[in-house]
Amino acid sequence: MVSRIFTSGVDLSSGWYVLLFWKKRFILITAEGSLLVCHDASSPPSQLVLLQNSCEAIVEGKEILDLPKLPSGGGRDCCFALILPQNKYLLLLAETSADQWVNVLKKVKKVS
Repeated sequence: MVSRIFTSGVDLSSGWYVLLFWKKRFILITAEGSLLVCHDASSPPSQLVLLQNSCEAIVEGKEILDLPKLPSGGGRDCCFALILPQNKYLLLLAETSADQWVNVLKKVKKVS
């Protein structure tokens, strides 16, 4: 059963590449505590984060020291990161203040 808490956001592609860029993505949070990143509402997930097992921390934008350049209209208060194992992270940018995103993710991580 999938619980659609939030439907879209912008994520920063990260990996082994020097060049990082922002892309609009469809975000789903399941009742089981998984965060799924999809290209759009009808696409299968391109990334899965198990909030209970794979997410070490949820960090708000004001706490992120090396925040890359945000897209036009994006602010630090709209940004947050999921810290993953092996020094990896998923940087996300909400369309409005990230407080609601962060609170829901922390709640799902705690409950699942």
